[in-house]
Amino acid sequence: MSARAPASTTSGATVFLGVDDLGRPVGAHDEFWRRVARGATRDDGKPLWYARGIEYWDGVDANVEGVLGGFGAVSPLDARDNSVLLRDARGRREADGGGATREKTRALDCGAGVGRVTGTFLIDHFDEVDLVEPCGHFLDAARADPAVTGTGRTDGHRAREFFEEPLETFTPEVGAYDVIWIQWCIGHLTDDDLVAFLRRCRDGLREGGCIVMKENNASSGFILDLEDSSVTRCHEYLLHIIERSGMRCVEHRKQTGFPPELFTVRMYVIEP
Repeated sequence: MSARAPASTTSGATVFLGVDDLGRPVGAHDEFWRRVARGATRDDGKPLWYARGIEYWDGVDANVEGVLGGFGAVSPLDARDNSVLLRDARGRREADGGGATREKTRALDCGAGVGRVTGTFLIDHFDEVDLVEPCGHFLDAARADPAVTGTGRTDGHRAREFFEEPLETFTPEVGAYDVIWIQWCIGHLTDDDLVAFLRRCRDGLREGGCIVMKENNASSGFILDLEDSSVTRCHEYLLHIIERSGMRCVEHRKQTGFPPELFTVRMYVIEP
């Protein structure tokens, strides 16, 4: 699939224009993120933007309905399409000679929340899954869920590590993962932090591994969510971010079956 044209260009530079969730313009993406960086900061120097996002999620119930904003019914559809994409991506890598036989396979679930993606999907496909999530009450729920931990499974698949850390500072173990799965969380990262995180994830891949990023798509530009301190980027904007990271989007496809009132959701297979 080929990317469409960017929102606009100025002197050869790509420009994505944003609005907030009340429809008010917030300017071009570069200037928007410069304003975030120039604004109030935490004690560690990071923009207050991140603290506001954590504050929002700390007030959300630690269950599937909570993390999916009341749309828990889409979780089985999500897991179904995730499984199909992973099967196809692995099959393509094997056909290209890029796959590798390993004694144990390992995945990383980024922005894991209560472990929904691990428990409904990843743990079925990998011997070991590590989870990284900044909100402690979400990770507590994940640790207590047998579907996430693998307790009682006959195949030995299990959750291995639970990292309580934000993605803007988290560094995956080098060369550790067959797949790094990043779903519905990158809207909280600034462009520069997202690019840096993707590069650290690249270093965390085993030979033949890939990153999968699954995210809502704005119809154009980006939309600022004033409540949870996040942005929803359009498809072209996400491709632009991937290109900035120095990696390739080898495939992208739309999620199927979701209610029409939700954003379009795409899955991006990213390789070094």
